[in-house]
Amino acid sequence: CAQVWATSTSGRERVITSGTMASSEKGTNAIHDKLHVNYVIHRARTLLAEYPDRVIVLDDVSALFNQPIALQLLIAALGQSHDGTKIRQVTHKTAKETKIVKFSGGVICLSNLPLDGHHKAVLTALRDRVVVVNYSPSEEQITALIYRLADDGIRDTSPSNARMVADFLLQECKSQGARLSVRLFVDKALKDFQLHAAGHCETDWRDLVASNVQQQVIALQHPTTDLSRRETVEAERRVVSEIERSYGSLRERVGEWERRTGKSQAAYYRRRKELKQSEQTAASC
Repeated sequence: CAQVWATSTSGRERVITSGTMASSEKGTNAIHDKLHVNYVIHRARTLLAEYPDRVIVLDDVSALFNQPIALQLLIAALGQSHDGTKIRQVTHKTAKETKIVKFSGGVICLSNLPLDGHHKAVLTALRDRVVVVNYSPSEEQITALIYRLADDGIRDTSPSNARMVADFLLQECKSQGARLSVRLFVDKALKDFQLHAAGHCETDWRDLVASNVQQQVIALQHPTTDLSRRETVEAERRVVSEIERSYGSLRERVGEWERRTGKSQAAYYRRRKELKQSEQTAASC
């Protein structure tokens, strides 16, 4: 669910975005594709001064409300002029100077929090200055967007593989009664697929996706990829290193080793000896 707060716009063509870069890029790509509007992704404290007659899109604006000065500037920019010119005077005073910007553009604020989820002081200042639009896409709309992204190929994943991941994610969300989201597809499911495809993970990508959807450890449903002998030894040494740091007594360490690896006390001693030798070799270099 997202919320958009908007004030009057100048009708100019450029859209300037600010805030979380990853999510801004997704949103502004949609603006360009659908509305044919040019845009610039910008992260700066001087947006109003640099673009006084443009439409400025502030993404993830909730973080801004913890910055009193920025909030006061925003409220000034959202105000209405009293002379019919649509020009609002935004003043910023510091110990060294006073800056005045004559702002005639527009501001669009994007937030995952509803307007009434913020501080009451913010509500009082903003409610009379903005038009609020709540947007919560339906399951069908989210599904359509995911398949559109998949068909274009995304994050170095071919369209056919991306659709395969999308198919599995949708099926898993439906079976678990979990809400589907674009982030779940782009930032988690696709990354799990790529990790497994690159040979960097023993667990099948489908089990990783299912675990993410259910948000818990699950029983593996698909065959794992065996590590090489060398990789197994390195992994076991890392386990020993973690155990040595976390447990004080030998009994606790051996018990944790057996629980995590299923191997004997003798194997623990071997890996510990190898680990110490490798550390000594590294220290002498």
